[in-house]
Amino acid sequence: MKITIAELEQAARSLDVKVTYEDLKTSKGGSCRVMETRRIIINKHLSVNEKINLLARELGRFDLSGLDLPDRVRKKILHESDLPAEPMKLSA
Repeated sequence: MKITIAELEQAARSLDVKVTYEDLKTSKGGSCRVMETRRIIINKHLSVNEKINLLARELGRFDLSGLDLPDRVRKKILHESDLPAEPMKLSA
């Protein structure tokens, strides 16, 4: 069962979380709040699988209890949010 970026982006929209893909130099991405807007920012240079894993992990930080998600999408989010985050690599 493959999970698509579109399925995870739909979950983010349901949570009123804006997902953007940016040219990040030293980070894979993460979630933040800018004023009242919740955001997940993902490095656009990551592979599709890395984007899926990162988006699922970041969605796991939000309360999903009220969302009607397909079981496989919910399982992916819960699985990724249980994994330890990778350390950020900083360039010299």
